[in-house]
Amino acid sequence: MEIRPAQEGDIPAIVELLKLSLGESRMPKSEAFWRWKHLENPFGKSPVLLAIEGDKLIGVRAFIRWEWKQGDKIYKTVRAVDTATHPEHQGKGIFKKLTLDLVHQCREEGIDFIFNTPNTNSKPGYLKMGWSALGRLNINFRPVFRLLTRTASDFEEQFRWNEEAVNRLQYLSSSNVMVTHHKPGFFHWRYGSNPNVRYYMAGNEKVGLYIIFRIKPIRLGTEFRVVNMITPNAITKKQFDAVLMPAVKQVGPCLITYAGEQILPGFISMKVGPVVTIHSLNIDKPLSFGVWKPSLGDMEVF
Repeated sequence: MEIRPAQEGDIPAIVELLKLSLGESRMPKSEAFWRWKHLENPFGKSPVLLAIEGDKLIGVRAFIRWEWKQGDKIYKTVRAVDTATHPEHQGKGIFKKLTLDLVHQCREEGIDFIFNTPNTNSKPGYLKMGWSALGRLNINFRPVFRLLTRTASDFEEQFRWNEEAVNRLQYLSSSNVMVTHHKPGFFHWRYGSNPNVRYYMAGNEKVGLYIIFRIKPIRLGTEFRVVNMITPNAITKKQFDAVLMPAVKQVGPCLITYAGEQILPGFISMKVGPVVTIHSLNIDKPLSFGVWKPSLGDMEVF
């Protein structure tokens, strides 16, 4: 079995292996989606390893690059994401071999840490390979009762992605917390050009706040998920609602959710988000959610 880095010409075979091994999940698999995710990322191209037997692709392992910023310090990290093993070759340790080889490569490169949100089945395997469990992500949520839906015919236009607004505002973060490095091109890549998920924006330039949100069907109805807030100032609940509620009233959700640095009055905060695990490589301090403040958009499965 040969282990080698993936090349752009391998993408069709990689996508076919993902479909064969995993099927079509909530995120449809396509060459366009793979290119967007692993080649067009402003943090850099993803490190990807392949397992080849003869002329046949039998395994793939990909980490996506991500940067976090705390004050003036930039942390270069990766998130363990796509992995697949051909059904005829499962149980041979290919997943573990590819993952550990990629971990070694990232350590040698100087990557600070690896993070991911494994499911119940895969979590024990990651812990055995050196990951540690940080716990569940804290989610802030507000139930919505007796809200009449009045979706306007121009909803798509009214709350469309607004690239100019994103570029005019800067994200405020306290120097003592770690948030995603919103470098030029990040918001466009992550939300504006995502080929699988539709994101919307609501904002008020006078308030100095824009929110990026998605509408997500859930078992009880609809979740209004705020994936990111962009503001140069600390905000109040009144300011937040001035931007949020015009969109909420049109969507008619049963729940509003967000995660991140600021907890606003009126929201209940609970550790009900995904389980997050990390693998420290070159970082010189322990991580905790007291310092590290991912948004829902940072931790969504995509």
